[in-house]
Formats: sequence, C-alpha cells, structure tokens
Amino acid sequence: MNIKRWILSIFIIVIIISTLGFIKFNQIQAAIAFGESFPEPSAAVKSSFVEQRNYSETSKVIGQLQAKRAIDIHNEYPGLIVKVHFQPGDFVEKNQVLFELDTRIEQANLLAEQAKLTLAESTFSRLSKLLVQKRVSPDQVDQAHADVAIAKAQIANLNAIIDKKIIKAPFSGMLGLTNYQSGQILNVNTLLTSLIAQDEKIWVDFKLPQTLPQLAVGDNVSVNLIAGNQRITATIIAKNSAIDIAARQLAYRAELDNSQLQLHHNQMVSVEVSTPNIPMFAVPTNAIARNQLGAFVFSLDQDDSNNWRARSIQVELGARQGDMQLITNGLAGDEFIATEGAFKLKDQLLVYTQVPDSLTLEEE
Repeated sequence: MNIKRWILSIFIIVIIISTLGFIKFNQIQAAIAFGESFPEPSAAVKSSFVEQRNYSETSKVIGQLQAKRAIDIHNEYPGLIVKVHFQPGDFVEKNQVLFELDTRIEQANLLAEQAKLTLAESTFSRLSKLLVQKRVSPDQVDQAHADVAIAKAQIANLNAIIDKKIIKAPFSGMLGLTNYQSGQILNVNTLLTSLIAQDEKIWVDFKLPQTLPQLAVGDNVSVNLIAGNQRITATIIAKNSAIDIAARQLAYRAELDNSQLQLHHNQMVSVEVSTPNIPMFAVPTNAIARNQLGAFVFSLDQDDSNNWRARSIQVELGARQGDMQLITNGLAGDEFIATEGAFKLKDQLLVYTQVPDSLTLEEE
C-alpha cells in the first residue's frame, strides 16, 4: 500500500516538473524569437575617401636686417674739433672729410722734424765724402745715416697722426644723427657718428632651433616685414659652422633685394622657413576617434552580404590644416572611412552610409 502511494507521488512530481520545464522552454523560445525580431545594432554615418596632400612644415622666427657695410666711426686720438663738414643724417661720399681736429702742435713738430732731417741729410752727405778720404771713421757715417732714418720716421709718425686727426668717410653712405660742434674736445675713442652704406642688397640674420629641419646655402626663405604685409624672398648665403651651445640654435644669413632702399639696418623682420613638400594622407577631423590606446579611424569594408562593416585602424597624427587632419602613419591611402558620426562605431558594427558614385561604378 505504501509502495503504491510512493509511486503515485513520484509520478505526480515528474508530471509537474515536466509541465514546468515545457512551459519554461516555450518561454525561452519565445524570448529568443522576440529578440531575433529586433534588427541588428547599426549606426548611420557620413563617409569619404582618404585624401593625399603635399605637406610642407613652416616655421616662423624673428630675424634682424644687417647692412652689408655699417660701422661706428670713432676718433683714434683726442683733440679739439676745428671743423665739422656734415649735417646729421647726410649722405656722404667715400673719403669725404667729416671732422677736422686741431693739429697745430703736430704741424709745429713736423716742421722741426723736417729741419732735423735736412740737417741729418747734409751731415750724412759730408761725412760720406770724408769717409772716402779716410778723414772720418765709419762709425760716424753710420750714426749720421741713422739720424737721417730717425728723422724720416718721426716725420712719417707726425704725418700719420695729422692724417688720423682728419676723419674721413671710409665708404659712401648715410650718416647717423649724432651732433658735434666746432670747439668741442674729444676724448680718445669717442663715438662720433655711424655710417651705413646704401647698397642694393641687405642681409637678414636669424637662427633656427636644432629640432627643426636645417637649411643649406642656396635655399630660399620668406621675409615678412613686421610693420606691413610685404613679403620678400631671400636666399641663404651663409650659415654658422656650429650650433650655439647655450640656445641650441644654428645661425643663418640670407640676402635680399633692397634696391628701393625701403629696408633699414637693424630692422626686425619675421622669417618663414618651409621644408620641402612631403606627401601625406589627410582625413576630416571628425573622422578621428580616440581612446586610451591612441587615435583611430574607422575603415568601412563590405562583408559577404555587401553590407558595410566598421574596422578600426590605429593612426599617428600630424599637423592640422583647417578641418583636415594629416596622418603620418597607419593608412595606405585607398581607405573608405567614416567621418561624421565615427565616434559611435566599433569593430564589425553594421554601418549605413551614402556610397560614393565612384565606388558604385567600380562595383558595377
């Protein structure tokens, strides 16, 4: 009797478990069918092809114009100004007298030395004749000859001092605005004026950091005037042989046209240095996606069903040109990529985009 009850109980339990299992199975199948009724996750984006562009890196540095001939004129000897032969800012010719200093003492000493020379030459002439007659010793003749040489040296020295006290322009050019008057006493090495030649060419000196591409003699740079929009092409004519150890920069000198005399000595300018064109790939800036691993673009590739799928490509970024981002590494150049909306994508995600006409024609 007890056995029948146990069998009946077990049978009822099996029926209940089977019924519950069947109900749960139907629920799972319904859930699966319900889930499959939803479309596959996807995203709509805009797209374009990778562009190829020529890129030239441009760097701007400050340069300084240098006249090819420019000097400060100083006096070598002290003295009293007797006459000034120019006005501040005048244009003077080569060897034109600028200052006359008082040379009266030197002129007087010169007359004395000339008299000594006349006497020394006369004495030397007489003693030379007497030496032939052996009436004087050779030492006396040698002394007389030395006296002649000493007198000539003193005269040459005085003439040099007189000449240096007449200060002349070493070349043609424009004088500075310093102002001196007759009667002023000058100490030695006083700055009298500046002289700048008005040449048709002028130099620009500038420096480039060693981290930038270096230039060669003969390369061209663009010089922009800071006070204006004028742009002039200059040619590198020289560069320093060593990098400045303090600033880590290399100095250059370029030559540019100044036939209109509009450029001035010591004028500050902006120098633009451009590297040769380098081919690079460019994509719209909104095509760039970023995560902790770096920057990516999403290439759009077709699967077996001709549906577009996203595929991430890690890239290295270069400079920006407006709304375009240059890519230095990672692309082959023939990729069809997502642009606007690329941040929504992930690998193998179904993508809806407008297919370019060129790509449609290639598929046909």
